[in-house]
Amino acid sequence: MTREIITLQLGHYANYVGAHWWNLQEANFSYDPSHPSEIDNDVLYREGENPRREVTFTPRLLIVDLKGSLGYLPERGSLYDQVPDPESGPSGLWDPDNLEVTTEDPLPKSPFIQSLEKSRETEEEVSLDLDTEIQSWVDYLVPRFHTRTVNIIREYQHKSSSPPFDVFHYGRNLWSSEQFQDDFCDRIRAYAEECDLMQGFQVLLDSTDAFAGLSTSCIEHLHDEYTKSIVAFPLIESRNSKPSASDHLKAVNIALCYQQLNEHVSLYSPLSCGENGWLSSGAPRVLPYLTYNQDLRYHTSALLATTLDTLTIRYRHKQHTMSSLSDLCADLNKSGRKAAATTLSLPFPMTVKRDLIDILDDLENESTPLWTSLTPRVTVSGDSCMQSLTLRGVREDRLKRPVPEARKQMAKPAYRCSTVHEMMSMYLAYSCHASATHLTTLESGLKVSAPFPKIFKDNIHGNGDIAGWPVGEEVKSVPVLSGIHSTPELSRLFESLHDSLASIKNIKRFHALADSGLEQDDFKECLDHLLDSKENYEEHFV
Repeated sequence: MTREIITLQLGHYANYVGAHWWNLQEANFSYDPSHPSEIDNDVLYREGENPRREVTFTPRLLIVDLKGSLGYLPERGSLYDQVPDPESGPSGLWDPDNLEVTTEDPLPKSPFIQSLEKSRETEEEVSLDLDTEIQSWVDYLVPRFHTRTVNIIREYQHKSSSPPFDVFHYGRNLWSSEQFQDDFCDRIRAYAEECDLMQGFQVLLDSTDAFAGLSTSCIEHLHDEYTKSIVAFPLIESRNSKPSASDHLKAVNIALCYQQLNEHVSLYSPLSCGENGWLSSGAPRVLPYLTYNQDLRYHTSALLATTLDTLTIRYRHKQHTMSSLSDLCADLNKSGRKAAATTLSLPFPMTVKRDLIDILDDLENESTPLWTSLTPRVTVSGDSCMQSLTLRGVREDRLKRPVPEARKQMAKPAYRCSTVHEMMSMYLAYSCHASATHLTTLESGLKVSAPFPKIFKDNIHGNGDIAGWPVGEEVKSVPVLSGIHSTPELSRLFESLHDSLASIKNIKRFHALADSGLEQDDFKECLDHLLDSKENYEEHFV
């Protein structure tokens, strides 16, 4: 029986991440009966039928963005267009001779979307410079959506400051409007009623503007209405800009967002490619085999999407049907610790002509970090953690050498391991002290075909193997390690956010916050919540 999950994306940057995520999933579909997919795609996708009686397979997804953000993309999608009746003439309600019709010119499609449509017809590949051509998430979106997927906020215009959609309570107030809430909740209910055994919800949300307020209000509804597990990923863009008063406004939105998430979700993990997260993004997170531009949403969202696609395999794996979203949340949210840190290793450092046993031995001897944190202000050491890790793309034939060729490998205790899962579990038991780890392994690597950005260094082979010299190959598949950790190091996140906002003695300094309905007492309660969260993650030894 299918264990369905409903996904929500609320905010423009959330849709950047989501577009990459759905692209990756479709790129990794397996249509070869001799090599079936290890992932149960029915968990996140639904099968349907359009008016042309064509079978459709679309994400079980709801997205929200502002008016003017869709570009060429029809709000109702293109899969479910009504079939015109050739025998039906003009409507009898109107006199066609006296009817004036005014139409707008369709917005142009991005070069990638045009090339995608052309290649479907001619199978001809076109060379594109996506780094400069991508202006929005719709410009590289490959899958097509169900008619209920896209939801547009018509009261606010994308890229407009009159009025701006930049204050937490603007989103809360929008949710309170009957028109938006009723329609959106009906769409959620329609998905939920189709499910046989719904696991819960996964929510991607922008946490620095009014989408934080809209998202947390929606999550509160999900919590009250469905009593299912909810995992949320509040996103922070990592683009650096000149310091301004809006930096503190964004930090207040983030703090209010975390306070509400802690009350209503099962688990949440802040994500950003910048080290600092608020006030200034800070330096980009270093992934040693990548060269990416932290000021390009197209780049940073691809990293976050890769992380999410990998770590969620735990509850999408065909062989682990008993592992669910609720299990992940229960493992990590002990003692009210609902926040978690997320990590990524891309690609996982499988070097040319070396086996996993050698790679892990090198990492231990050189004290090299196994992963890079993508949660602001947090460096995940792996010690004293509750953590869930997923490793994909390391085949069993890369585990170790056969006995006649093993030589020094045979002297290592890990040589007794017979599977990737067993060897990786042994390494984590030795290297992550006082930690409890749930490990999921997948043999197939992550396919990274266009429009995934070309961010891999030139010493990466097409299969993701790392060389000590330039190889000049196009990377097509990579091994990936991703994890989500409940770690004491999260105390620094809450402490830093509190200290950044403690200088605000009177919320009336920010007229938009006061006018939106935020009271001084509510702001103080939010700051107290940050301190309580900091203390909750600290280790106290007597």
